[in-house]
Amino acid sequence: MLVDTREALERKEYDVALLGVDKLLEGNPRNPEWLDLKKSILYEDGKDSFDRKNYDDAYRTFSQLVELDRHFKDSAALLRDARAKAIQQHYSEGIRLYREEQLEAAIAKWQAVLEYDSQHVDAKKNIDQAERILRALQERQRKQ
Repeated sequence: MLVDTREALERKEYDVALLGVDKLLEGNPRNPEWLDLKKSILYEDGKDSFDRKNYDDAYRTFSQLVELDRHFKDSAALLRDARAKAIQQHYSEGIRLYREEQLEAAIAKWQAVLEYDSQHVDAKKNIDQAERILRALQERQRKQ
């Protein structure tokens, strides 16, 4: 099982590797070698997601890692970076969708921003504006 888990990590099959190490840890949850392996898997998975600009996945993965060991390599800094990049990515995507008049989709992107930062002023302002426009459009349609 341990060999298969390490091989899955080498092949960048992070889900398979995590399943393997979690099965190992079921029998011995404090095994330091297996805990280090899990941290390594999470770290590599997070970095791979970050490099692919999949910041939501990177954030989730680094969150799990920091929960296990907030001092593992530079995982805390990578968690902060993934959060900042995810916020910017969702916000920018919301702007693009708004310009394309896809208001519901834009609102969804800005709501994703608020999941990371509930005080994000611009996202709140943009949601309010888009919702006002949607209400006005719906009112106009009812009058027709």
